[in-house]
Amino acid sequence: MPTYENPQQDSDELEEAARALAYATRVIDVPDSTYHVLGSVHLTLSRIQQSLSQLATWHQQHSGFAATDDGDREAGNDSAQRAAGWLLMAAAGAGQIADLVMAAQAENGTIAWQQAADPIGMIAQREAALTPEQAPSEEGPGSGAACRGERGTCVRGGAPIG
Repeated sequence: MPTYENPQQDSDELEEAARALAYATRVIDVPDSTYHVLGSVHLTLSRIQQSLSQLATWHQQHSGFAATDDGDREAGNDSAQRAAGWLLMAAAGAGQIADLVMAAQAENGTIAWQQAADPIGMIAQREAALTPEQAPSEEGPGSGAACRGERGTCVRGGAPIG
């Protein structure tokens, strides 16, 4: 459960949730659910953008307290400012990704997903729909008989059969 107060614990939970989503989206059993998933991903990316911006601001505001491991405060300040710059670029990139996912969700919303083709089921439906006149007979291909016409009239040697 999110704490809303402990960024380290909440970021660990986000990481695990992203891992679970990556695993779950390998197979989509309910195509209509992709619209909801895209919406959730969009909102998550927007919140990540916000978090990155806030982390950039924090680095800028606290750069005066930064130092390297050997105590060099000037170098620490420079590193904090560079980290803030990288975080601002990452936030901008996350915003662009969020916009792209939102566009994909909008397109997804126009799709009426259809059932996948089931060749065995289609064959069974065709066989069930055949009338007795259309049903294949032992006098079919390879028997020397020729079948033609809408009613499947078969002839052998010019005489109707079956």
